[in-house]
Amino acid sequence: MILLLRKEQPPLELSSMADQTASRLLLLPAELRNAIWELLLVHTIPFPPQRQHNRSFCANILQTCKQINHEATPILYAENTFMAHPSLLAALPAFLLTPRDRVTLPPVVKSRVASLIRKYYIHVRLDVDPRFSKNQVTESFTGVDALEIEVFQAMYGSCDFTTLKMFEDVRGVGKAVVQGSIGDGNYARYLEMCMTSPPGTDIPPFSEELTGGGKGWSAWLQVHR
Repeated sequence: MILLLRKEQPPLELSSMADQTASRLLLLPAELRNAIWELLLVHTIPFPPQRQHNRSFCANILQTCKQINHEATPILYAENTFMAHPSLLAALPAFLLTPRDRVTLPPVVKSRVASLIRKYYIHVRLDVDPRFSKNQVTESFTGVDALEIEVFQAMYGSCDFTTLKMFEDVRGVGKAVVQGSIGDGNYARYLEMCMTSPPGTDIPPFSEELTGGGKGWSAWLQVHR
């Protein structure tokens, strides 16, 4: 007597993901696949902001199969810019769509992927008390690939850079940009120098001589106040 045993078929959603060796996309060299993931996952911010000529952002590709998810997830989080939380900083970042209006996607809550983030944008107000500590700033941003600080104050020249001084101990940033309401820009250049210096670098306190600046900011205050 011969018994015929029927092999149970896996669910359709699993069977469709099982054999990825037949995928021509995944047969490409890793370098080409990474280039494709970058084209699909790296969000380009249009300049000027009103122009919508940026490429389509397609995060749905991460749901196609485990291999693509494994290869592309680090690109999504490491190559895009995330807006730091106003008090938790790097602990609860949000995907930045447009910096001008600070439009973001919902915050990243999973620490596993949040640890992959390498580029940050933060909006700093000089005319309100900061909701973070200097140690928190140093721990959050030391060693990141990029940090952009957008400075704002309600009335130009109405306050000093006390809040920005909390960033002076940050080190090892690949690219640092301090812009916005920054006076003559000398302190902004000093702060960028501090943050892009190697970890452990001891930098003297700010002075005009360090940045090659003059007394233009003081003169502006005397004339316009």
